[in-house]
Amino acid sequence: MKKLLLYISVLAIFQGCITNDIPYPVLVPNIISLEVEGSESVVINHNNRVVTVNFPETADLRYVNITSVQFDQPMTTSSQSITGVHDMSKSSLVFTLHTYDDYVWKIEAVRNIERYFTVTGQVGSSVIDPENKRVLVSVSKNINLSCVEVTSLKLGPSDGLTTYVPALSDIVGSYLDLSEKYPVEVTMFEQSEVWNIYAETATTTVTLVNVNPWATEVYFTSSAIAGMDNGFQFRKKGEDTWIDVPDMYITSDGGTYIAHVPGLEPETTYEVIAYCGNDRTDAQEFTTTSMLQLPNSSFEYASKVAGSNYYKFYDPNCGVSEGMTMFWGSGNGEGSEGVNGSANMGVVITYIDTEEKVDGNQSVRAQTGATAGMLAAGNLFTGQFAGLVETKGGKVNFGRPWTTRPKALKLYCKYSTGKMDIIKGMPPGVSLSNADYDRAQIKIALGTWSERDYGGTPESPVLVNTTDASTFVDFYTDECTIANGELIIYNDGYSINRSEKVSDDTGQWIEYTIPIDYRDIETMPTHIIISCAASQYGDYFSGYSASTLWLDAFELIYE
Repeated sequence: MKKLLLYISVLAIFQGCITNDIPYPVLVPNIISLEVEGSESVVINHNNRVVTVNFPETADLRYVNITSVQFDQPMTTSSQSITGVHDMSKSSLVFTLHTYDDYVWKIEAVRNIERYFTVTGQVGSSVIDPENKRVLVSVSKNINLSCVEVTSLKLGPSDGLTTYVPALSDIVGSYLDLSEKYPVEVTMFEQSEVWNIYAETATTTVTLVNVNPWATEVYFTSSAIAGMDNGFQFRKKGEDTWIDVPDMYITSDGGTYIAHVPGLEPETTYEVIAYCGNDRTDAQEFTTTSMLQLPNSSFEYASKVAGSNYYKFYDPNCGVSEGMTMFWGSGNGEGSEGVNGSANMGVVITYIDTEEKVDGNQSVRAQTGATAGMLAAGNLFTGQFAGLVETKGGKVNFGRPWTTRPKALKLYCKYSTGKMDIIKGMPPGVSLSNADYDRAQIKIALGTWSERDYGGTPESPVLVNTTDASTFVDFYTDECTIANGELIIYNDGYSINRSEKVSDDTGQWIEYTIPIDYRDIETMPTHIIISCAASQYGDYFSGYSASTLWLDAFELIYE
């Protein structure tokens, strides 16, 4: 009996020393979809784990109704309920997502309120600081700061949702003493805040604030006295005659004047002045940019991967600089010359086609294929394939360095497709069935993406892993995208930039022009991304296993 007790005691001691040193897998939970009632847009930043929900100015942030949320990891749990109604008028919704570890996320609500303040004799636009509740207006030296006529004021939502103390009728159209701060109490949605309005005397009558040249156009911005004879003149450097910018090209906001002048010559140096009455600024030089075109844009330069029977889309031995280095990539990979892709699994998805073509001797044929029931979308893109993820999917580094701002992408496409025969997944909010025809997608975007934030390389900064939906980039909401456009090609028509579908015979070559919509006209891009897929939902491994997209004669339009 004593031996048995001793054995049990020793066993208990050893059991107490046993630790589970098998590491848990690292599964970082990400929000991949959030739907919010009444929102204008939802932007998900996976790097910072922040979801920004943008609302119109009339939204009451005390009652933010989150109707649905989706995670990329099925086992994700949350420290609190995310769906439902939340008061986000004063603070964000902060919570912890848990898989094997904890990750803090935040949902912030942003109400985009249009605010303005104008006065007679104003110079430039008022500076409105919502964080510190300050307004600063500059006036000409002829205006007495103790007697300033207010012509407009808006510091809160419209539609009668904002009240002011003093009343708005006692401010607009009245002469105020702005020699010292002028407090205004602003109340919206039962919450009050005090704004302080300040005025100062401008040191100059007119200032040329900004010159923003593109390839064939330019934007001028000046700060001047509102109500005066304000405008701009420009000329080619070395010429004697100044050209007046027509009034039809000029818009104003208070004392800020913006001119948009088209019809310039690329890579040409000009001079510009701004004027206010008889006062003129010094001349400032600017040079328009080039009308740079995509290299190998008709895909005339291609060569087979060493030891293989499939193509890479450049030819180191062609003797033509634009075709000697890689600009375009595909999911084929480069095998022995680079990274293995679908071709190494026996599925070639992108070809050179010498029979079907519009310009030159050949085109690219992106052809969706399948192996072991898994769909591989035919594709072509600016960038480089970055590797297979076991047999589950692949990684792509998208983008190439680029510093011009085209207005549109013109290209020729021909498309053959059928009803979807493989459906493995779909994006949030999309419903797919075997009754649906596959469709092709061509996307173009310009932006300031960095490899540090997007996981790629300096040359191709945006890494997309088809097995990880959190790496997918929506160019319509992405914070580093400054412009984008999109073409969807159906079996019986097409849609450009999410406009209404146009019926057409897409089984024939069609010339398409995709306008590139800029939401930031000041920032110069660092990279360009073009992505062409024979199956729009190929990233989700859904489509028709024989969809075929021919591509030829890409051209960037600058006018």
